[in-house]
Amino acid sequence: GQALALEALDERRTAGLLSAAAAAFGPADWWPALPEPDARAAVLGSLFRTRPTQRPRPAQRPDHFPDAGVTVLRGRAPDRPDSEIWVRCDGGPHGFGSIAAHAHADALSVEVRIDGTEILADPGTYCYHTEPQWRAAFRSSRGHNTVELDGVDQSESGGPFLWTRHARSRVLTVHQEPGGRGRWAGEHDGYLRRAGTRHRRVVVLDPEAGTLTVRDILSGGAGRTCRLSFHLGPDVDLELHAGRATLRWAAGGRDREAALELPEALTWSAHCGEQDPPAGWYSPGFGRKQPAWLLTGLGTTSSQTELTSVMNWRW
Repeated sequence: GQALALEALDERRTAGLLSAAAAAFGPADWWPALPEPDARAAVLGSLFRTRPTQRPRPAQRPDHFPDAGVTVLRGRAPDRPDSEIWVRCDGGPHGFGSIAAHAHADALSVEVRIDGTEILADPGTYCYHTEPQWRAAFRSSRGHNTVELDGVDQSESGGPFLWTRHARSRVLTVHQEPGGRGRWAGEHDGYLRRAGTRHRRVVVLDPEAGTLTVRDILSGGAGRTCRLSFHLGPDVDLELHAGRATLRWAAGGRDREAALELPEALTWSAHCGEQDPPAGWYSPGFGRKQPAWLLTGLGTTSSQTELTSVMNWRW
């Protein structure tokens, strides 16, 4: 299977795959404009006299995938129909099967793209067997945009391709209005047995106001070391001043900027390209890595801890 980023159709491989899928199954109305069919699309189209039987196609672009526990909140600027903010929220199963071999400890993580640029990113995988320290870092809880407690992952690892205990996540709320304002909430029990703490996250998107709010609620288990991580995309630069981060990037021939107001209860630091331990990296593909900014907030929990992070951006 292939997952395609539909805003990146200038890439020849991506556009070719979508064109081939259109020839084999027919395009959906909500797909972007397709390029001229290539040779692969022509061959596939000739092989299918009638298109394969399938479930009814969705009439519009899906936002929530309940089996995977993945929700995408989307919105646009009121006066720019070509704009888009894309927020992916993860409240799904830890991984496939009992060992969840390829899973990452990323329960309740979020990713954010603005007009196709990764602002808050999933750092990727990088490697499997060759460098154990890096394998552990890229699949850890601190290696994703979520909360870590007591320096351990939400799920318990038994090796590079084995998880002996899985954090159980569930989606609590999904609500998106026609104008783009959306709300998502989820929780997981990965720290309930070890730390007596349940983690709940609420994400609220208001594209008209240009704000994204992420609220983390940690219930029970006072006195635990808490780490909140935000991994930035490789094209985003960072300035950190106390509890406020300024994010800058270039897109569409102009400079862009966003502010990230960070929870005051945590002490914040910035990392990029650090080796031991690995911190501040992004892997664009297997066996490849490059420096990228990481924001880390450290603190101690109470019996009921609430951490609110707010991103403001200019369309």
